[in-house]
Parts: sequence; C-alpha cells; structure tokens
Amino acid sequence: MGKAGATAAVVASIPFLILGIIFLIAGRGAVALVLLLVGAGLLLAGALRMRRLAEVSPEALATGTIDLARRLGGEVTVAQVQAEFRIPRQTALQALEMLRGRGDCQREQRSDRDVYIFKSVMPAKAIKRCAYCGAEFAVKSAIRECPNCGAALEITKE
Repeated sequence: MGKAGATAAVVASIPFLILGIIFLIAGRGAVALVLLLVGAGLLLAGALRMRRLAEVSPEALATGTIDLARRLGGEVTVAQVQAEFRIPRQTALQALEMLRGRGDCQREQRSDRDVYIFKSVMPAKAIKRCAYCGAEFAVKSAIRECPNCGAALEITKE
C-alpha cells in the first residue's frame, strides 16, 4: 500500500465511523460496533502506513543514516542501514549514494564490501604535540614538557 492507498484507507474510514456513531445513537449496538470496528481498522491501517512511509522518505533516511554513522564511529555499510531502518537493500544503497552525491560521505572498498565514511561525525583524535619540534605523545602520558627539546606540549585534535 503506497501513499495513495494509505490516504484512501483514511478517507474510507470516515463514513464507517460516522455511520457507526449514528447507529450507536439509534440504539443499534451490534451494527454500530461492526461499523466502528471497520472504520477504526481502516483508520489505523492508513495512519500506520503513512507513518512508515514518512520514516523511509529520502530525507528521513538521510538524517537517520547520519545519526547511525555518528553512533558507529563515522562508518556504515549498506547492510547496517538496511537493518537499522528495516528497508530493502536497494533503498539503503540509494540513501547512501544520495548522501555521497551531496558530499556528506565517501565510499571506500574494503575486502568484499563498501563502507561509507562520514568524516564530519568521526570522533576527533586528541594528541599532545610539541609546538617547537613537532614530536607527538599520547594524551594519557603524564609529561608536560617535550623530552626531546624541553618545550611545552599542547593538546590538539586531529
């Protein structure tokens, strides 16, 4: 059921709901119950389908894929996008290629699969660097001065 079918289900539910209320007022409980159940079922099916279509729209997938990449350290595969949003492989591939076309990510071939790299959401690596000689040290190290030249070390992000 596409968007038109979902809209048709919502619209078709209106007469059933109205007739159900009329029959309820008239004292025909059994008929009213059936009409209300049919109307509510159509309304629920149409609304759920519209919601699902909104979740897998190209823009929603793009935003969700960037959030997924942020959670996974800046790299995602087609299979990860497919599993996260419960969509067909082709739809996941189209979403990633749309993001690549916009310049949000780059595709890299690794062994038997493509990995999409989102550099804008990758965690920054911090290091201690000597401003004078350029030596680099781990941030966790207790040193504050460069053992090579004695200059103060600065913490920088790459």
